[in-house]
Amino acid sequence: MNIAFLNSIAKDTYGGMEEWIRLVSAGLEALGHRVTLIGRPGSKYLRRISKGHPDTDIVELDISGDFNPFTISRLRKFLRDKKIEILLVNFNKDVRLGGIAARLNGDVKVVWSVGINIAENGFVHRILTPRLVDKIIVPSESLKREIASCKHIDVGSIEVIPIGIGDNSSVQPRDKARRRLRKTYGLPDDATVAVTVGRFVYQKGHEYLVDAAVEITRRFPDLYFLLLGDGPGEKKLRTHIEKLGLTDRFIFAGMVDDVDRELAGCDLMIHPSKEEPFGIALLEGMRMGLPIIASRVGGIPEVVSDEESALLFEPCSPWAIAEAASEVLADRDRMKRMGEAGRLRWREKFSYEKMIRRVSRCLTELSGALRSSTLADSGDESAAKNMLST
Repeated sequence: MNIAFLNSIAKDTYGGMEEWIRLVSAGLEALGHRVTLIGRPGSKYLRRISKGHPDTDIVELDISGDFNPFTISRLRKFLRDKKIEILLVNFNKDVRLGGIAARLNGDVKVVWSVGINIAENGFVHRILTPRLVDKIIVPSESLKREIASCKHIDVGSIEVIPIGIGDNSSVQPRDKARRRLRKTYGLPDDATVAVTVGRFVYQKGHEYLVDAAVEITRRFPDLYFLLLGDGPGEKKLRTHIEKLGLTDRFIFAGMVDDVDRELAGCDLMIHPSKEEPFGIALLEGMRMGLPIIASRVGGIPEVVSDEESALLFEPCSPWAIAEAASEVLADRDRMKRMGEAGRLRWREKFSYEKMIRRVSRCLTELSGALRSSTLADSGDESAAKNMLST
C-alpha cells in the first residue's frame, strides 16, 4: 500500500505521537508498504525521523488554518500524484485539512491516530469528523472510552492497538551503564538513580515528584532524580526545585537521542502523570527491567501489572509518590522481581512486531486489499523482526 502520515506538530516539539509515527512508519516500510511523512518545514519531528531513517520519504508542507484552500490543494495533489491509499492524521487540524483533501480525491481512506483525547463536541467537530474519518486508532481501552463519549463518533470505528517497542539487547550491560551514568553526571558511585521520562508539560505531573522528593531523599539520602525530556515547563520546574533546596538532587538531561543508554544506568522509573492515555516511557522502563512507580490514571493500569511489575499510586499526591517510592526502595529484592516481571510483560504483550502486524492488518483491511495470507503466516513476523530494535 501507499501510506502517508500527516502531522502538523509545532516545529520545536517532539512527543509520544511523533515517536509512535517513527516506530510505525519504519515497521510498515519493513513489511513492504511505501510510506511518506508530511510535516512542517524544519520541524524537530521530521529532522529526528530523517536522521534515523534517511531513506524514508519526507514532504515539508506549510500548514496554516484548518480550512486553508492552498494547503488542501497541495495535499490533494500529493495524494493523487503519489497514489496514496491511506492517510493517517494526527491533530484536529490534520483531520480537516487531510480529510477534505482525501474526500476530494474520492478513494483515499483517512485514519485518525490519536495519542491523547483531543476529540471535541463543537459544531464543526460533530458535523465534519464522522464524514472525514474512516477509522480511529488508539493505544488503550481507556482512551477509546474517552473518545467514544463524544456521541458523534461511532465507537465501532475505534480500534485499540497497544503500542509496542523493539528489543534493546544491544544496550551496554547494566554494570557498565551504571558506572558510565554516574560518571557522566558526577554522581557518587553508590548513588541510586530514579528516572522520569516525559516532556515538561502540565499533564506529566513533574511538580508532584519534586514535592515528593523532599521526603524521599530524607529517607534515602543516596537517591538522585534523572529527568529526560524538555518542554515549556522546564524553567518553572527548575525554580521550584531550587526553592526546595533540591538542585543537587535533580539532573536535567534534556531530550536524549538514546533513551535506552540512560535507562540502562538507572535503578527505577517514577512516572507521576496527571493524564496518560498509554505511556511509551513505561514500556521503555519495563523493557530495560526497571521497577515502575506510576500514577493510577488513564491507560497506565493497562500497560503495567500493579504489584508485579509496578506499584501504582493516586495521582497529584506528593505524599502518595513518597510512600510508593519508599516502599519499593526499601526492598531491593522486590525491585529486582518487579523489573524482571516488567520485562516479561513487555515481551509478551507489547512487542514491536505485534504492534506492526496489527497496524498493517487494520490499514490493509480498510483499503479493501486484505489477502488471506497477508498477516496470518509467520512471513510478516519474520519481516517485522528485521525492523528497528527501538
